[in-house]
Amino acid sequence: MRVGIAHKLIFTLGALMILSFTLLASIQLMKLYDVSLRQGELVAQNQSNAYITKMSIDINNALIRLESLQKSLQQMKEYNMADRTEAIRLIENFVKEQPYILGVFTVWEPNAFDNRDGNFRNKSSYDDETGRFVPYIVRQGGRIVAYPNKNYEHIGDGDYYQIPKKTKKFALLEPYYYDINGERLLISSFVYPILDDAGNFLGVVGADISLDMVQQEVEKIRPMGGYTTMITAEDSYLANGLDRALVSKPYLPLPDGESLEELKEQALTIMYTSDPRISGTVMRLLNPIHIKDQTWYFETIIPKGNMLKDYYKGLSNTVIISLVAFIFTTMLMIWLIRKIVLQNIRKVVHVSSALVEGDTDQKLDIDTKDEFEFMAHQFNRMIDHRKASEELIEFQATHDLLTGLPNRYGYTRHIKQIQTVPYSSKQAALLYIDVDRFKVINDTLDYAMGDQLLKQLADRLKQTIGANGQVFRFGGDEFVVLLNDVNHMNPLLLVADDILFAIAEPIRLNDRLFYITASIGISLQHELTEETGDRMVKEADTALFVAKKQRNTSRLYSPSMKDVSKREQELENGLFPALEGEQFVLYYQPKVDLKSGQIYGAEALIRWSHPEFGMISPLDFIPLAEKTGFIIPLGEWVLRTACRQIKMWEQKGVTALTVSVNMSMLQFQQKHIVETIQSIITEASVRPEQIELELTETIFMDNPDHTLKILRELQQLGIRLSLDDFGTGYSSLSYLQNIPLHYLKLDKSFIHDIVSDFKKQMIFKSLVVIAHNLNMKVVTEGVETDEELQIIREHKCDLVQGYIYSPPVTAERFIELYHKHVS
Repeated sequence: MRVGIAHKLIFTLGALMILSFTLLASIQLMKLYDVSLRQGELVAQNQSNAYITKMSIDINNALIRLESLQKSLQQMKEYNMADRTEAIRLIENFVKEQPYILGVFTVWEPNAFDNRDGNFRNKSSYDDETGRFVPYIVRQGGRIVAYPNKNYEHIGDGDYYQIPKKTKKFALLEPYYYDINGERLLISSFVYPILDDAGNFLGVVGADISLDMVQQEVEKIRPMGGYTTMITAEDSYLANGLDRALVSKPYLPLPDGESLEELKEQALTIMYTSDPRISGTVMRLLNPIHIKDQTWYFETIIPKGNMLKDYYKGLSNTVIISLVAFIFTTMLMIWLIRKIVLQNIRKVVHVSSALVEGDTDQKLDIDTKDEFEFMAHQFNRMIDHRKASEELIEFQATHDLLTGLPNRYGYTRHIKQIQTVPYSSKQAALLYIDVDRFKVINDTLDYAMGDQLLKQLADRLKQTIGANGQVFRFGGDEFVVLLNDVNHMNPLLLVADDILFAIAEPIRLNDRLFYITASIGISLQHELTEETGDRMVKEADTALFVAKKQRNTSRLYSPSMKDVSKREQELENGLFPALEGEQFVLYYQPKVDLKSGQIYGAEALIRWSHPEFGMISPLDFIPLAEKTGFIIPLGEWVLRTACRQIKMWEQKGVTALTVSVNMSMLQFQQKHIVETIQSIITEASVRPEQIELELTETIFMDNPDHTLKILRELQQLGIRLSLDDFGTGYSSLSYLQNIPLHYLKLDKSFIHDIVSDFKKQMIFKSLVVIAHNLNMKVVTEGVETDEELQIIREHKCDLVQGYIYSPPVTAERFIELYHKHVS
């Protein structure tokens, strides 16, 4: 049977109308659902706040009056004006003015109040056989009566007296039963100790709250058919609006396993949980009530179903209205379809179908000068907006929003697009760039400044590469440069050098200069396909791992690097076990005084005695330790071990040695670095002046003011400070005039070829003169020949360290060298 287009349109649009009404009804119901829940939450919060506010005011007023009563009784005692009758009157006024309070009591030590206990044995209704001042003024049967306190000397029943007596502090007692003239009541007490000027305990004064009164108030609060509870500081029920039998019992665990401590962490937050007394989900709200240094909690529980009554009512109304609207709209739609031109309908269906298929290039072309034309115009605008939205989504999916560079997914798309066009026979290269120490810089700044640094670096990369390639940001501080047409190796390496030079240019942000370096891993392929694109990323990442060991350099991938990466990974994983397994050892290289020829100290140099790889140089594992943060415990171990060695040498009669220890920049970023160093030195019982800390210029690059503060604190402790490797980094003479240094340690590059290079000799001589004028001694490291030693001596260098005297040796061998020089 053939079905006409009008009938098809009626059926299709009818289905669309059902979907539309369903969607609209669903949205409306979702809104009603949220509104119903929010109203229930608001009711819970308002009723909780109203009761908590009232209770907090009552408790605070009671505590203020109780403190005032405490001071009044204390002053009676202090000024020898103790009058039991007057004290009873004050307590009775307290009870009358505080309807929330059940009773007020005071208990004094024997003869502590008026030294007349013998005259008051069983004298009045509030005296007992001891004659001590122990009245309990309580509200009972509509009257205020007085009784003596009971069992105050007993542990357990007398905790209201014994606990403040023991702690001499305010006490908030958990619920307990107390017998008042034959009536056993469940109460909670606030108790203050009474002390004399010397802090000696005289007695207590306290106030009781009847938990039956609290229970009655809590039972009245039934928000939306729910209930409320009060929870003590020790997690028992002070009141339970659903079951008074639970009062003073431990808090009931929730069926879903969530503990009360977890609920407390979310106090003042609306929670939806299970409940041991109500089936289904409940809304739960905990409000803290702070009493001195302890906290009670007011808990509101409302069954979620009770909060949704309006929702369920609205659901049925919405369904009815939707059905009526659907029927009416369907009838009107049939009538309109019979009236309008089917040709225009066909256009709408055609363009709509194309739009569903993702074709946003087609437009609805209707020129009827009526609403249908207006609809077509709006429809075309919707297509334009959708197309713009899809382009925006496409851009966001393939680009980094901070820098505007294509991201990792954009890189994959870029490789696929290249494969669809003719490709030249030239090679392709990928440069994987990672900013050195960016995490450290980012952690010391706010993240907004870190983002500004990344944006400037991205701009520099784009300017450097230009039209010769494409720059990507893979995330964090990692960038990738893809060069499509590479003729020879030399231009590729020059591009890498240009990138390093561009990044190394100082960056000024907020009147501060930042010196940034980067490491680059390079991969080269003869063709660019999806497979080689992925391979280049992996290979360049491996080469980058090798380059990061030196920093501020580039490395071209070679297959042998896989083994290096594997070994580096094994070393990184073995750092913590090595420290626990005592695989690290310290070697000591002598420092010699040129004037006397005597060994005046040593530099402690760490080595790793690996069970598989043998003795490992610090150049191989120190970068890994800095990258993982392991340098912090490792640096503390080095300092502690060096201090212990000094002590061992002292026990052998060698007392004049100074040992220098290298400090990492990461160690100086620790909040309590000065306290840590002082603790280690004190623990080893060595003198601070026996320790020399060797620092590098990098510690001043991020936060120089903070670093100078730490160095001055270390100098005040008596610790020696040395600037190590001077001349290898961004050496600045401005550092020397501001840093509280004792030694300037010149890098071995200063004396390389110094015998034949007159300019180097003059530079060396100038540095020695500058250091001496700044009251610093000069240490030259890396001295290996007699000729170098002679030039250094001629230019008045103070101290020498190098293989000409000895390589780094064990502690035992070092002491032999020391005695040999002494003799």
